[in-house]
Amino acid sequence: MNARLTTRNGGTDEVATSSTGSTFVPLPAHPATKVTLFNYTGQKVDWKIDAGSHIELNNNLAVTIDGLVSSQQVSVRRTDLSNTPVTVKFHFAD
Repeated sequence: MNARLTTRNGGTDEVATSSTGSTFVPLPAHPATKVTLFNYTGQKVDWKIDAGSHIELNNNLAVTIDGLVSSQQVSVRRTDLSNTPVTVKFHFAD
């Protein structure tokens, strides 16, 4: 018997970084076991899962984060901590 994984729920969304610079902003809530962040902001952004350590994501790159329950577990901010918001796009899949 062959098994095939199927996505029950998926889509794309976006989030703006904080206007207070150093504050992490959680992604909008979607059921998701996997999130792919796309950084086409022109700036480096940091991302983290829950209260974990942050990881830098350079401009024009993407990262896929597995093992989630909700997209809201992932938060983002500008690496340079600027007060000027940028918009990070992401894809979620459950």
